[in-house]
Amino acid sequence: MMALIEYYAKALTKGKFTLVSFALQPLSFIFIVYVVSGGRFFERALAGAIVSFIAGVGIADLSIELVGMKARSKFYDIVMSLPGGNWRKALGISVGISIPALPYILLLTLLLSWRLGLRAIPEILFGIVSLWLWSAGIGFFMGVKIREPLTVMRLSNLTVTALTVFPPVYYPNSVLPEKLAAVMNLLPTVSAARLMTGESGSVFLISIFWAVFGVFLLLKFRGLEG
Repeated sequence: MMALIEYYAKALTKGKFTLVSFALQPLSFIFIVYVVSGGRFFERALAGAIVSFIAGVGIADLSIELVGMKARSKFYDIVMSLPGGNWRKALGISVGISIPALPYILLLTLLLSWRLGLRAIPEILFGIVSLWLWSAGIGFFMGVKIREPLTVMRLSNLTVTALTVFPPVYYPNSVLPEKLAAVMNLLPTVSAARLMTGESGSVFLISIFWAVFGVFLLLKFRGLEG
């Protein structure tokens, strides 16, 4: 597992421009929401950016990398021949893919905890971990089941956009009609954003459910053959 993490850490952090461009969309959404709301939704915008980084890396980047591994058969053979169980390899790949997002997530977490107070740190961390487990599980599922690189690129990017841009991730649920907001609350991205901004109750149970679901998908990893 550590070998995979080290490999991706070196491969994905070489280009500084890549790391900057990787952060443009989530950070630009913070600016837009801040300006439009007059600063009222700033905490939710910070949480939304954290959610976007995690979902983007787990669902899009991870699934695209897994489909690419199928084409790079020698690299795939090396990965599968490494010692340790398949679930550990799955965990190593998902952690390694997440490394470029860590500096941004750390910065946003510090800003959010500064705005909300130290008491919010446990909820923020739990929201991050639960969403990461879910998104990594979904990323592995898509990467294993889909064969064509273009298909997985389009589907994964569409999924991330649908789960982070339109639902109340960067903005509070109160903006939406009550019935629509109730449905949106069931989404893992929305429950994580709510949890990170200090909401409690059902969001905790929803986040636990999605985290367990993600762990289930990771444990089912047996290789990229499907």
